[in-house]
Amino acid sequence: MTNDKAFSRGSIITVIKHEDGRKEIRKTHNLITNDGDLYCTEMLAGETPTNAFANCVLGTGSTAATKSDTYDSMTPISGSEKAPSSGYPKTNDTDSDNDGKGADICTWKYEWATGDFNNSAVHEGCITIASPTTGSKVFNRWVESSAYEKSSSATLTQYVNIEITGS
Repeated sequence: MTNDKAFSRGSIITVIKHEDGRKEIRKTHNLITNDGDLYCTEMLAGETPTNAFANCVLGTGSTAATKSDTYDSMTPISGSEKAPSSGYPKTNDTDSDNDGKGADICTWKYEWATGDFNNSAVHEGCITIASPTTGSKVFNRWVESSAYEKSSSATLTQYVNIEITGS
């Protein structure tokens, strides 16, 4: 018997490109939920995952993320749900804006255009199923240390980086 341990962790890289050309880059912790852990183990076993996690939803809530979070833990922003960018998720991301990438890190990328949504208090996010409702499971959840604005003249890109490590 071994005492090897594996755990998942990651980072969220947020890139806001303002109308004046300024680029704001933020980084925060990515908490993989219990349902996210199950998804990873089902994928490793070659099984069909219980939940078809894919879409990202952003919110305004500031309650700390926990392993047992569900969609009910979020305060979703209307119009913020987004499917992953083409070619994602993938390992060894080559996008220069993603400083959380790596050869053994899985990256999910989400991009919002200027007109996708507008909110002055974006504070949290998650990856969940398409068109989530009350009680929907979430793969992960993150809460920024402070809220940021996604204005109607700014674009937003989020890189959700996931690493499974062993010890």
